[in-house]
Formats: sequence, C-alpha cells, structure tokens
Amino acid sequence: MVSVTPALWRRGLAVAILLCSFTSLAWAIDFRRPPQQRDLPASLQDKLTDTLSGEANPYLSAEEEKKTSGKTYVDLQQKFQYLPNYGPNGQVVVSAKLGGAEYNPVKNQPGKGTSTGRLKYLVFTYSLSNGKWVELHKPKWETQELGAEAAKKMTASAQRAEKYKEGMARLKARQEAAQKAMSQRH
Repeated sequence: MVSVTPALWRRGLAVAILLCSFTSLAWAIDFRRPPQQRDLPASLQDKLTDTLSGEANPYLSAEEEKKTSGKTYVDLQQKFQYLPNYGPNGQVVVSAKLGGAEYNPVKNQPGKGTSTGRLKYLVFTYSLSNGKWVELHKPKWETQELGAEAAKKMTASAQRAEKYKEGMARLKARQEAAQKAMSQRH
C-alpha cells in the first residue's frame, strides 16, 4: 500500500488543476474564425482620417471660439487615436478619440491659460460598410478628472512649451537675419 503524504497530495492537486485549466483554454479558442487584425491598415486609417477631419472641424472651431471669448475650453490635439474592434461577423467598428486638456484662458495674455485638471475626449464611432466609413453614433464627450496637482503640472508644462516656442521663433529670426547679412556681403 502506498502512503500519500501531504506534499504528494498537493502536487497531485496542482497537476490536476493545471490540466483542467489547459482543457478549458482549448475549449475557449474558436478555431473556425481566424484572429482579427488589431490595427487598421494604413489605407483604411487614411480614409477614416479624411472622414473624421471634416466631422471634427466644427468642434475644433467651437473650442477655439470658447478660448477667444474667455470661456473654459479644451485644447484639442489634431491627431486622432484609433481603437478598432471587430464584431461577430468581422465587421470593423472604430472609436476614434480626439482629446486634450481643459484650460481657463487668462484675458489679455497669450498662451493656454491655467489647467482645470481635466482631460476631455471627443469620441467618434464609425463602422466600415462596403469600403466606406459610416457614423454609428453621434460624437460624445468623455471626461477624465486628474485633480489639482495634475492641473498645476499641466499649467507649468504648457508655460514651458510656450517659452520653448518663443525661443525657437527668436532663434529662427536670428538665423534668417544672419543669412540675410551673409548674402548681402557677397
């Protein structure tokens, strides 16, 4: 007769659990459908960008108008993030996000102003149908609250970016003046 020690019993139990987990994984995989590609091909992404650009222009203009009128606005980046998904029949559905930080502009001062500590995203949802992108849902806003500490950091970062941009503009002006002076000498 074989005596079963607690260590041997635990090993046997671990092997049984491991075998059960492998068999459940095998049943979970659907071999009838090949896995879908996670990224959009460049041609489809270009078509979607063209479609979204026209759709996003009114939102970009509205945020710029809010900024010039002194209202809280979202500094929307002009680059979309694409989140493709695939439906049960291989249907391509894409959520495209256009986002940025929210700012309170400072009157009579250039720059973005002070951050509210919020990130806002405008989400567009499109489906690919017969080679064309079709809007599934109207664009909607999503908000991510980051808090007061993040607001301070975003404001400081925006101020550094403005100073860098000003410095680069001055450097370019100096370089152009130097080139002009050199061309006048010769």
